[in-house]
Amino acid sequence: MPWFCIHSKRYKESWVARQLMESCDETYLPLLRQQRVVRRQRKWVIEALFPGYLFARFCAEERFRAVRYTPGVVNVLSAADGGPIAVDETIIVTLRQRSTNGYVEVTPAPFFPGEELEIKEGPFQGLRALFQQELKAGERVAVLLELLSSRVRMELPRMYVERKSGVVHEQLLA
Repeated sequence: MPWFCIHSKRYKESWVARQLMESCDETYLPLLRQQRVVRRQRKWVIEALFPGYLFARFCAEERFRAVRYTPGVVNVLSAADGGPIAVDETIIVTLRQRSTNGYVEVTPAPFFPGEELEIKEGPFQGLRALFQQELKAGERVAVLLELLSSRVRMELPRMYVERKSGVVHEQLLA
């Protein structure tokens, strides 16, 4: 039995998944778990990996109308002729394999020594720094900050810094 992509109302994906349990053999809503700043505090936020979309397995010949007209469903991803497009099983299997405890966690791309970063939070917000190294299992980073005509090494939470540019300044590390 094939999988299909269901377009749902935004922020109603999990409710639609529960509604579809009656008319589908199986539903899958890949969830993303990431840290975000909410009211000036870092919090773990769980949301749909593909906002407004989920996957359902059903027999299109028998259940298409029931699925299409389920409350909260906007549409079933379809071809130009109106027939639903099946999603390859390997996509679902791959998404499930990447899930840990039911959530997909996206790891940030690594920084490279000498890479220019911008400090996005904390008392040094808005300043630029040069990446030196990852610390404590990637949760903290060591950076060089230009203060009062000298370079000062600082340790910051990784979430406080972002890539500023792809330019590597190796001469500043010496």
